[in-house]
Amino acid sequence: VFIDEEEIVELDFGQMTPRILYGWAEVTPAGEDLYQVPGFEEHRAGIKQVFNAMVFSTKRLSRMPQGVRKSFLKEHSVEQVMSQVEKVHAPIAGYFFVGAGHRAQFIESTILVDVLLELKELGVTALPIHDAILVPRSKAVTARSTMLQAFRRHTGIEGVVSIEEGEALG
Repeated sequence: VFIDEEEIVELDFGQMTPRILYGWAEVTPAGEDLYQVPGFEEHRAGIKQVFNAMVFSTKRLSRMPQGVRKSFLKEHSVEQVMSQVEKVHAPIAGYFFVGAGHRAQFIESTILVDVLLELKELGVTALPIHDAILVPRSKAVTARSTMLQAFRRHTGIEGVVSIEEGEALG
């Protein structure tokens, strides 16, 4: 895949929702991967889904979100998972079960629009995909820097941006 006759790279924001919540709480998150929860290290995908359900819900979950049960062992209850997430993320626990998810999504989209507009001003062609962008390989450093600056401006904390190249994009 090419942009401006050059191979592309994908730059992807990592863990945007929890990082936005930490920004609202004005707390620097502990750890690099906010979906890694002690006791559930092998269940990251499920933790991410439960975490996001907790952020969008206006009440405690009474069961695993649809399709998530398979991400955990049979003995893992939704209450055990939620309690561990709340413990690990105590600084942002006040954003669980109050319907904060749509507000966080709005911030996410605002950040991405700012990134696209800033890159356009710099003459960098960028194509958005959810919380990621595609840019020519030679523009990856500029794009990553722009993404991190925009995230910090909107949240007050550092973001995480990964770069994926080559055949994984093809």
